[in-house]
Amino acid sequence: MTKKINFAVVFIFIMFFCTITGETVAAATPDDVKLVINNEQVSSDVMPFIQNGRTLVPARAIFEALGGKVKWDQSNYTVAIEYDTTTVILKINNTVATVNGKKKTMDVPATIKNGRTMIPVRFVAEELGFGVGWINSTRTVTIISPEKPETSPEITGYVTEVSVEEGMSKKENTIVTVQMSEPIKAPEGYSTMMLNSPNRFVLDLKGFLVDSEVSDLTYDRKESPLTAVRAAAYNENTVRIVCDLKEAGSPAVNLSANGKTLRISFNTISTYFNPMDDGKLVVMLDPGHGESTSGKRSPDGSLREYEFNRAVANKMKNLLQAKGIEVILTVNDDSDPSLANRCERANNSDADIFVSIHANAFGNGQEWTSPNGWEIYHYPGSILSNQLAKAISNSNFPEIGIHNRGIKTANLYVIKNTYMPAVLIEHGFFTNAEEIKLLKSDEWREKVARYNVEGIVNFLNSYE
Repeated sequence: MTKKINFAVVFIFIMFFCTITGETVAAATPDDVKLVINNEQVSSDVMPFIQNGRTLVPARAIFEALGGKVKWDQSNYTVAIEYDTTTVILKINNTVATVNGKKKTMDVPATIKNGRTMIPVRFVAEELGFGVGWINSTRTVTIISPEKPETSPEITGYVTEVSVEEGMSKKENTIVTVQMSEPIKAPEGYSTMMLNSPNRFVLDLKGFLVDSEVSDLTYDRKESPLTAVRAAAYNENTVRIVCDLKEAGSPAVNLSANGKTLRISFNTISTYFNPMDDGKLVVMLDPGHGESTSGKRSPDGSLREYEFNRAVANKMKNLLQAKGIEVILTVNDDSDPSLANRCERANNSDADIFVSIHANAFGNGQEWTSPNGWEIYHYPGSILSNQLAKAISNSNFPEIGIHNRGIKTANLYVIKNTYMPAVLIEHGFFTNAEEIKLLKSDEWREKVARYNVEGIVNFLNSYE
């Protein structure tokens, strides 16, 4: 009993002593202090702690992360923190610091903890120009880097010419060329943005003036998104090129090798469609999935979706070619290229339209389910793709003989990321016990291929 009483007395005495010295919290819970630098919480192998009401942080881990330099002098037991034009030197266990050679007194000295140099964060940070804050509710120290005033770029040269010309492809329907007297640096030499209401594409050239002979241009082609180009001084050292557009878009901007020419290439306007522009009709067929694609098969294993997709696509190819229409397939074997590769092949071709062939499924693929029917998808807001979907749907029904689930919109990759009118057709459900009989039937495959082709031809003919 005596030993227990003595231990309790000693413990109470220690707690009382630590409390009056103000170091109990700091010593007992160093991890309780959080550190946020430029709005991001950071951590270190030695966390900040509070001593005599001041927060100490690891010098190197914090200030090197802020872009400063930290140097340790073992012989003098000092640490120097450099940032911009200011140097703060602190001596371990000494409350006198020097700032650019001038002595200043701190409330608490720098110290060593677990092999790390810990320094009073507010004193050092504020002397270096950083903002320091304290959030009491979460015991968080915040440090914000100083804002450096932007220096205006020197005038490099002049915009000497702005021109517009017709492109040679759908991806380069209209080309705006900006010519400079001197080279610019990329990408920091210019910036771009898209503005709406009305639609405008803006190019800013920093460090340039506009030649007085450069005038505004108008452009009037029904397939082009461009209506006008304006060039003017945006401020004392920036030229702004504004391209007025019929619809928003993301043109390609390319800088010439000598840095003196910027080329802005606009796609053909989405509502314009003339498939015979190049003197031929080209259809890109996309048989969905491949032999190695997991799942995508009927519950009884008698049909794999890729088999149906390729069979119908090949039948459509033969029918289209018989009508004098060129056909390109996104795949020529049983492989399964990525969706990005399928779209890239389409976009780099002369294809006028894109049609993706699929069969549908419902449930976990392990058992037969009741959903049934045919449906076709286009990307939301695409007027031409909607018209293509209507033409194919009208040709299939009621002749195809199954439930019409209708025309739908969806954010499906292949119909979102192709430049031409694009649709994706789901030809019945291979998870439906009745419809799988049709999907496996060569006669029915021939029928849907013929109706799909009829819809495609009707769509293309409507734009002759």
